[in-house]
Amino acid sequence: MKYKSLYEFIELKKEFQEYKGTLDQVLTDIVNILRKRSKSQLDYNKLAFQSPRIIRALVDYKNNHPNNKELLKLSQDGIKVALKIYKQYNNSRIKNDVLKLKEKIIRSGHTKVLKTKIQQYRDFINLIASKSELSQKAARKLNKLVGSEKAIMLVIGHGAINVGMDVFLRFQELNGKNNLLFYPIRFSRTDFKKYEDLVPQLTPKEITYLQKQAIGRKIIIYDENSYTGTTIKKVKKYLSKSVFSHQKINVLYNINTKNL
Repeated sequence: MKYKSLYEFIELKKEFQEYKGTLDQVLTDIVNILRKRSKSQLDYNKLAFQSPRIIRALVDYKNNHPNNKELLKLSQDGIKVALKIYKQYNNSRIKNDVLKLKEKIIRSGHTKVLKTKIQQYRDFINLIASKSELSQKAARKLNKLVGSEKAIMLVIGHGAINVGMDVFLRFQELNGKNNLLFYPIRFSRTDFKKYEDLVPQLTPKEITYLQKQAIGRKIIIYDENSYTGTTIKKVKKYLSKSVFSHQKINVLYNINTKNL
């Protein structure tokens, strides 16, 4: 199926970024939209901004319970579902994938994750970086960097998740191979967002998983924008020392906002 990005036609407005709710509310909202035969502009706007929140909630819950291996799998399932929504937003059957994800969460006994609070703030720079032409350019760079080799795209969250999803799917369209692993890692340093992460948030089990996945793969850190380069440098330094000590780490972003 050919990928047509939501970012080709959605409205990049701050009011769609702002959100306060739970994962359960996000899933319900998405299912209700996917059920519709005919979707409005508002529906598409909501899908673009709501889908990455699935990943946001599951990543936060996993990080808060670092010794639970099952949560790593649930987080990965959430990533797959969010990407499916971005790729097949007009396919009503994708609602079943969303419902199955909710069922998995309930069966796992981690129903508290559905009540995970999600709060997202306005981010003007993210809206600029989300522009379709910038993501297409980044996808071309990514395609040139990866080529026919295998690679991991480590997306810095939470800010870059939505744009990173779009760049990843554009890359798949260009490359035609299933050779890139999309993997978000949280590193949110902004104090008003109540994270204040000092280092990228990876659980011990997650580090082991990524080290196994990295064998024979290129490693790419992705952020949607770079201003001073501090965030990417900190992530690269941490990963070089604590996760991928013997591998080269590449860097990719959509835009350098220092010149804006």
